[in-house]
Amino acid sequence: VLLSTAQRWMQSLDYRWTKDPSGQFVDGHECTDIVEYRQNKFLPQFAELEMYARRWDADGQEVINNSEPCPRPRRTVFWYHDESMFYAHDRHHTRWVRLSEKAKPRQKGEGASLMVADF
Repeated sequence: VLLSTAQRWMQSLDYRWTKDPSGQFVDGHECTDIVEYRQNKFLPQFAELEMYARRWDADGQEVINNSEPCPRPRRTVFWYHDESMFYAHDRHHTRWVRLSEKAKPRQKGEGASLMVADF
């Protein structure tokens, strides 16, 4: 069967070679238990520790506030973590789509993954 014949048949069956209908990503960041933990545990604890941390201005100069001595013998240091995830099927979104097909929520990042992290 020639490719052009198969393409004509797919079009006659109401399929089009196009990108997936756009649905939303479902990754769990807004689940009720995650939101509750972030709002009621993580953010209050972070705010409490933040007063023990050093601060810098927009020019990278340390802001020293001598009016508030550090109530602890040592300062708190926050280590931020940068991470990227790469998935095998993240960019494979073009396929034969039936004209009547509706967008569906889909899991973010299908397939094998590779995590790249740095501090």
